[in-house]
Amino acid sequence: MRTIRIAKHAGFCPGVSRAVELIEQAIQTQSKPIYCLGELIHNRVFNDSLRRRGVRFIEPEELPSLPPDALVFIRAHGTTKEVYRILREHNIAYVDATCPYVRKLHEIAATAVGAKFVIIGDRNHPEVQGIISAAPGESAVYSGLAELEAAFPDCAPREDPVILAVQTTFDTEEWKKCQSFIKRLYTNLKISDTICSVTEDRQKEARALAASSDLTVVVGSPNSSNTVKLFRIAREAGKDAILAESAADLAAERARIRAAASISITAGASAPGSIIQEVKNIMAEIQNEETSFAELLEASFKTLHTGDKVTGTVSAVSATELKVDLGTKHTGILAYDEITDESGIDLTEKYHVGDPIDVVCIKFSDADGTVQLSSKRLDIAKHWEAIKAAHESGEFLTGVIKEVIRKEDTYSGVVVTKGTSRVFIPASQTGIAKGEPLEPLKGQRVSFKVIDINEERKRAVGSIKAVQRAEKKLAEEEFYKSIEVGQKFVGTVRAIMNYGAFVNIGPVDGMVHISELSWGRLRPPAEVLTIGQKLNVFIKHFDPETKRISLGYKTPENDPWKIFTDHYAIGDTAEVKIVSLMPFGAFAEIIPELDGLIHNSQISDKNVTNPASVLNVGDKVTVKIVGIDLEAKRINLSIKALLEPAEEEAPVEEAPAEEAPVEETPAE
Repeated sequence: MRTIRIAKHAGFCPGVSRAVELIEQAIQTQSKPIYCLGELIHNRVFNDSLRRRGVRFIEPEELPSLPPDALVFIRAHGTTKEVYRILREHNIAYVDATCPYVRKLHEIAATAVGAKFVIIGDRNHPEVQGIISAAPGESAVYSGLAELEAAFPDCAPREDPVILAVQTTFDTEEWKKCQSFIKRLYTNLKISDTICSVTEDRQKEARALAASSDLTVVVGSPNSSNTVKLFRIAREAGKDAILAESAADLAAERARIRAAASISITAGASAPGSIIQEVKNIMAEIQNEETSFAELLEASFKTLHTGDKVTGTVSAVSATELKVDLGTKHTGILAYDEITDESGIDLTEKYHVGDPIDVVCIKFSDADGTVQLSSKRLDIAKHWEAIKAAHESGEFLTGVIKEVIRKEDTYSGVVVTKGTSRVFIPASQTGIAKGEPLEPLKGQRVSFKVIDINEERKRAVGSIKAVQRAEKKLAEEEFYKSIEVGQKFVGTVRAIMNYGAFVNIGPVDGMVHISELSWGRLRPPAEVLTIGQKLNVFIKHFDPETKRISLGYKTPENDPWKIFTDHYAIGDTAEVKIVSLMPFGAFAEIIPELDGLIHNSQISDKNVTNPASVLNVGDKVTVKIVGIDLEAKRINLSIKALLEPAEEEAPVEEAPAEEAPVEETPAE
């Protein structure tokens, strides 16, 4: 009896699935032109379908000439450090579809400070080229054991530090041999086993299937590194092997297919499921070309089995279900509830006759010739695998917060959905302050990190705070790379201390020391600043290692003496405020941080021995500037100079005394 088996790990890996999902979403939601740096994934058929839908493929040198509204996709294999620089420099919007496993390799390479970074892989592969670009110092690429042995024929031990990594899709057996050799070569060695776990499982399964099959068909692009490795594994472990990019490539292999009693199909990480299923169907047709009438009759009565996964074609669409042609005597019925849990989705808009659809068989009815199908259950498995992969790689995911969990007055957390998977985020990991309500988060699309999973119960715990911390750290690192001494900022006062103030200048805070806040006498920072106040500052010193920034505030532009001399001269008048009283006179603020002296002799036109008898602190008075000593930094002010001179009283002239008449006494 002839059999055709499809490998469990055939087709898209989580990293490729993520890249495809991102660009599909962009095609459906974005109106801006979409460009892809190189091939998004190594699959010609899929990339051709993107071209037909308007996606344009470009090389890095074309980036500067893109239109302002361009959206650029970085392929799943990643790209070089230089490309990221060009994107930032030209302010080009981009979506980073780099596989999380590859991104992790970039991070490992970047840690090779003071050490040589060595990677085992294909030096011409874009993944390896991008990873090497992230290494800050000396680096090297070796294709395998043979090249290592040729490069180090003496195999003499070396003490210089080395960080060793491997291309994510490299052959696991060859990698073990390379490790063994390099361990003997370098005594100061740090090894990062960076082969993708999905790749490792795929290769193990391909080896086992090929060993038990007459023929192994590897579906994928001949330009795909992991596909070529699968083909080599299948050819070495099995009796016969064919590499096919699509079902069309099988036409010339009819004789080999007919001759095989058992066939296994595996596929590279960039092979779409629809192509894999098409390959299976074509091979089944080829095998049946020379079968007897009895065999054909028997095959016509064959049915699928519960649990079988198959790609069918939508044959009819209604508001409540889809009918699916499975290529068997049974008609597939895909009910609404087995497509989605969401209400309000219009199946007639989302699905069309002729659409391919991946389903799993859940219940047969030979009486009416139907089979109940589910696409949701496939999605559940696929999305859970994506959750697991994200937990392993540390990749950040995005999802929508659907539920806030609250018990009485205590918030437990929120539930975020990623496809069909639900991830619980404890209240302490939401990024919301303790005791604050979580309801405002409901309905928001958030980024989160999977921090724990329960494989048996298919439950996951996530953290929004972890993403915020990582984003803050990244923003800080980028900030420290971009700043320089003397650079100016408009900051916001965030905290006031006795010794100065912390001022926020973007993703970080800097310290303005108390000595920077006043030009004259030191004043408590709380007297000078208020929380939330905007402040013009500049960088005096910074240390990326300790994450400390010293900010300056005093500049020639805000020097009070410069401001004063630009606006005032001897003889000018000014309204000033009395700020202190001394035995010899009063100090008055002319402009902020600059005082002048009103000597006792200049307070009044009368003799003043105690200024407090005439003036009070806080009084506003008008003065005349009567003296400026720039060297001694002194200003003399006068109130008296503006007073009207007192009118002198005219002397009082005494009138001449008139002689009183002499009364004569009558004579007796």
